[in-house]
Amino acid sequence: MSRSLEISRVTKGILVTVILSFLLTLLLSLIYYFTSLHESPIHSIITAGISVLFASFYVSFQSGSRGLFYGLAIGLGFFLLSIIIYYLFYDSNPSWRIVLGKFSVCLASGIIGGTIGAILKR
Repeated sequence: MSRSLEISRVTKGILVTVILSFLLTLLLSLIYYFTSLHESPIHSIITAGISVLFASFYVSFQSGSRGLFYGLAIGLGFFLLSIIIYYLFYDSNPSWRIVLGKFSVCLASGIIGGTIGAILKR
């Protein structure tokens, strides 16, 4: 086993996170449309957290080791990608409270998913 992080695994994890986030956002938009539930920033933060959790679990389970580092890298990578996309498509600045919340959730869910994935592989 390699002792260093494989960039291809991190990239794969970020791609899985983006796909899961897209699918969960699509599901959430259907829920908004067919129910009386209103949009909230917390829903997007939860969507990001679930996506990072499952992707970091998946990558760490495949790797079998270094789950903490893979989870951190995937969480940080997805957070940075989502901030870049936000600034490309929106004119306004996001609330720092929401940005800090999303950052915290992405890192925490990446750590948890990555650690659980590496432990379960053993």
